[in-house]
Amino acid sequence: MSNFAVRLLTALVGIPIILGILYVAPPIGWFALCAAAMLIATWEFLSMTHHDDPMGRWLGMVLSLGVFSLFVATGFGAVHGTWLASGLAALAPIALLGSLARPATIPTALPRISAMLMAPLYLSLPMAALALVRTYGTSIQGGGLCLLTMMFAWMGDTGGYFAGKGIGGPKLYPAVSPNKTWSGAVGGLLGSVLGSVIAHFTFLPALSLGQGILLALAAGAFGQVGDLCESILKRSAGVKDSGAILPGHGGILDRIDALLFCGLAMFAALQSGWLEGFVQRARL
Repeated sequence: MSNFAVRLLTALVGIPIILGILYVAPPIGWFALCAAAMLIATWEFLSMTHHDDPMGRWLGMVLSLGVFSLFVATGFGAVHGTWLASGLAALAPIALLGSLARPATIPTALPRISAMLMAPLYLSLPMAALALVRTYGTSIQGGGLCLLTMMFAWMGDTGGYFAGKGIGGPKLYPAVSPNKTWSGAVGGLLGSVLGSVIAHFTFLPALSLGQGILLALAAGAFGQVGDLCESILKRSAGVKDSGAILPGHGGILDRIDALLFCGLAMFAALQSGWLEGFVQRARL
């Protein structure tokens, strides 16, 4: 099978599962899915720098899960924001002590510590923000907002793929991603906009068409930046994919690289009150 056919088959299997968790399972199922995706992505991310240090990867995952949990608990009002700030402040001492306790890792201590500190900021906080998107509006609307966020990322990726293949043209950022083109970037934005139009006329009518398009352009652009950011990380580590858990797609991090940034854009729009009518309602 071609790579595209494998990617499509994987999507056909995964999409019903995600929709079931969003609309059928209890809301806590979405939080568990976001946490699981974050933990797998963290393992893949730390494997680039801790490939011979499983203990370091496990420590990084514990730190990431702690930050994720604190952010979610803060979003629900279960703990004060100072706990989240304290948890973030404790990251550096814990990572440093972890390396200090294992002198055999001294030659590579700096990149390991840096990666361990970056993982919670790069992966935990955005995925926790995406989890909290589920709490805005009614339960159906919250699920729709999460679905729309994923559409911004993945329809943008699909639009960019077909536009880049079909039109080609000047390269977007060849030093980081030699296959991406400006036509692909425009096609990606159009794919994200199409997602917002579909959402407005189907599963999320409460989102006005104008606001949806503006949000799609912003989130789509951020998503493409997220894609490029992961590309430079993989290029620096000398790997093609972050993992191989998803046939045709690579690793979980390869699938959520754009979603991390799209989720932050959606959460910021909701948290700021810019998306009128979607008020946060605490629920698990």
